[in-house]
Amino acid sequence: MENNTSANPAHPSPHREEISLTGLWFGILGAPLAWIGLELGSYVLTTAICKADPPSTIAAHTDKVWQSLLAINVVAVLLALSAAGVAVYNWRKVRYEMSGSAHDLLDVGEGRTRFLAMFGLITSLGFLVAFIFSAVTLFLIPLCR
Repeated sequence: MENNTSANPAHPSPHREEISLTGLWFGILGAPLAWIGLELGSYVLTTAICKADPPSTIAAHTDKVWQSLLAINVVAVLLALSAAGVAVYNWRKVRYEMSGSAHDLLDVGEGRTRFLAMFGLITSLGFLVAFIFSAVTLFLIPLCR
C-alpha cells in the first residue's frame, strides 16, 4: 500500500499548537467576563445603598461603597489588561500563520488561530476603554442621585 502524503492538504491553522486553547479563550472572554462582574457588582452595591430607607444610612455608607466600586473597577481593568496581554502574546505567536489577502483566506478558512488571536486583542482593548470610562464616571457622577 502506497503512502500518498501529497493528497493530504495542510491544516488551515498550522500554528494552532503554539498557543493554548485556554489562553486563546482567555484573550477573547477575559475582558467581557470582567465587564459582567463589574456591572453586577456595581448594581448590587449601588442598589443596596441608594435604596436604603433612612437617608442617614446613605450618608454613612457612601464612602465605603464608593471605595468598593473603585476597587471593582481596578480589578476589572487589571483583568482586561491581563487578557489583552495574553491576546498580544497569542497574536505574536501566530501572526504569520497564513499569508495572503483576507478575501483569499476567507474562501478556504485558513488562519483561524490568527483570527481568534486578533479578535481577542480587539475585544480586550475595546473593553479596556469601556472600563476606563466607567472608572472616570465614579469621579464625575454622584453615587446616589
